[in-house]
Amino acid sequence: MNAEKPPYCTDTRSPIKGWGAAFLAAFGLALSLFLFYFAVYRVRGYDLPIGFDAPWYVWRAQFVADAGLGPLGTNFRPGHALLSSLLGSVTGRSQLQLAVLLPLLLVSVFALALGGFWREAIDRSPWGWLVPVAVSGTLLGTTRLVGENVANLLLLALAVAALVPLARRVGGRSGFWGSISLLIAAGLAHWLFLAVVLAILLTAAAFGLPESQRARRAGVRPARTETGAVVSVVAVVAAGMVGLILGILRSPFRTFEIEEDPGRLLPKLRTDLRRLVPPLVAPPAIAGAVDLLRTPRTVSRSAEDWGRDQGRGFALRVLAAWTLVGAAGIAFGAISLDLPPHRFLALVVAIPEATCIAAGIALVARGLARGAGGGVATATVAAFCFAGVSAVAAPGALSWYREGPGLWIDESALREASAASAYVESLPDGQPVVFVVGPFGLAGTLSVPLKERIIRVGLGADRQEDLHVFVGEPEDALAGRRSVIQGEATNRAVFRYWVDVREVLPLRPPILVLRALAGPQFADAVGELGAPELAPGVALLRGAPIVGAGTAAPIRVASATLPRAVPTIEAGLAWAAALLILLSLAGLGWTRVFLGREVPPAVFVCTAPAVGAAVLILGALLATTVGVPLGGPGGIATYVVITGGGLSLSLFRPSARLH
Repeated sequence: MNAEKPPYCTDTRSPIKGWGAAFLAAFGLALSLFLFYFAVYRVRGYDLPIGFDAPWYVWRAQFVADAGLGPLGTNFRPGHALLSSLLGSVTGRSQLQLAVLLPLLLVSVFALALGGFWREAIDRSPWGWLVPVAVSGTLLGTTRLVGENVANLLLLALAVAALVPLARRVGGRSGFWGSISLLIAAGLAHWLFLAVVLAILLTAAAFGLPESQRARRAGVRPARTETGAVVSVVAVVAAGMVGLILGILRSPFRTFEIEEDPGRLLPKLRTDLRRLVPPLVAPPAIAGAVDLLRTPRTVSRSAEDWGRDQGRGFALRVLAAWTLVGAAGIAFGAISLDLPPHRFLALVVAIPEATCIAAGIALVARGLARGAGGGVATATVAAFCFAGVSAVAAPGALSWYREGPGLWIDESALREASAASAYVESLPDGQPVVFVVGPFGLAGTLSVPLKERIIRVGLGADRQEDLHVFVGEPEDALAGRRSVIQGEATNRAVFRYWVDVREVLPLRPPILVLRALAGPQFADAVGELGAPELAPGVALLRGAPIVGAGTAAPIRVASATLPRAVPTIEAGLAWAAALLILLSLAGLGWTRVFLGREVPPAVFVCTAPAVGAAVLILGALLATTVGVPLGGPGGIATYVVITGGGLSLSLFRPSARLH
């Protein structure tokens, strides 16, 4: 019997057909999204990576590439550091340069993954996936995921990609181990929010219980029903993450290094809601949600149609569960201030809202296609989709270019820290060194952690464990006593630095003061206290200066020259293309292994970059655990082994699939 054609199943008028066209469309759209965000560096004249957490990501990736995981909290949520260190080795780019490129490219990886999920489980037309890719990629600009919460964005990209093999598993095809691998890699990026994703999946499994009970009565094994498949995946992922965190990483579950001021949570939520421009995005989102819910199933009961129905029903239940859990998180965070409600808002915006908006645009596009014919219909639909995507992209563009993350790395401070690193390298191995920093700055109570991170970016990996930070006045540092700092909140924020540094001050370690991070303290050090200036802006408050051979005269350290972190627009696009190709190549074989052979071209090309990121994270973790350095040749070899392993499994054992 012929299947009734629901609106989301067939559109033969699309020009997007075949592997080549799907690849070109995905690749071009991914680079367009990258440029959508990358251009801010030229528009606003930024010369260093933007975002408050940028120095944190940079120094951790530098450390992991050279020293592996473990010390200084690098075993906390190491997914980004593992991925970035590998990509740095393969491309030869510094982590400062990658911090400009990779966070913005992850937007494209996420958007493509959502497009793959859409094509696999929601809309099987060959062109429809382009709309959610464009909508989700631009709508993210209203959130703090772009250029700020990079670990969260990496988690989302991998979690959404995991929905593709999971939807296939629910539909009776391969995908079990693929979804598990992607979710575990997502957990390595941010395991606290992986718990939220697993809660969403369990909620979706509960929504699917009636369907699973009907399937069970029809003779389907419990593990092959929707609820059984989802619960099985969640159970394996949860057990695997516990084993990794406790057994391999030896990390605590709670990994927040900086406690955010609760008083800032509600203002952030209000700001992010305003950025969305609800009057603009709500109508297409509501229309799309209604259309998704009312779309009928196919009438045919063939195995293929049954699998499609199951995958689509699962997708709708995931969207409903994602919305419910996200709304609950927003409400709980707004009332209790124990959780950041704006983070949960970002989860809702990124997946269910973007999907519903795309469905709303597709709804009107289908109506236009029915009202015209031939080439006129194609041109009309294309023009409308472009106009619709452009309209809903406006809030993201305005938010990103007007209120996006600013430049928090002080160039002078980074140059001084790099110059000070030359002196630190001259000290005996294991010699503690103290940096005096001022307690105040533009970041409020978070100013001292920001200053510490900038210093760490300038230091070599072999001296990171020797660094200690003294917050306060240079004379107090010399006397080994704690400085009295005005403000209870500031004192609470910096107390942990005193707990650390008071253990080494009795050893009379070398003490350095950087002008950009401690202006008044630097003036006191070189003035009243007579500290020599080792390099411009670098004062040696205590310690033996570097002396030349055969002379007692101290040698001044040359002022550090920073590498150019921000490329030109053309070079940025070229490097983004190179990174996207590297991720796709790494995921090429593994995507086929995870999804099986019968995969639509659009699903494959959209999912491959996220799969590549996932297997690189997992492979890098294995490599560094057995002692392979991720920097230099070790990282290149690790990439080759991971990529070659996937290609070998897919090419030389074509019948082998992970079910």
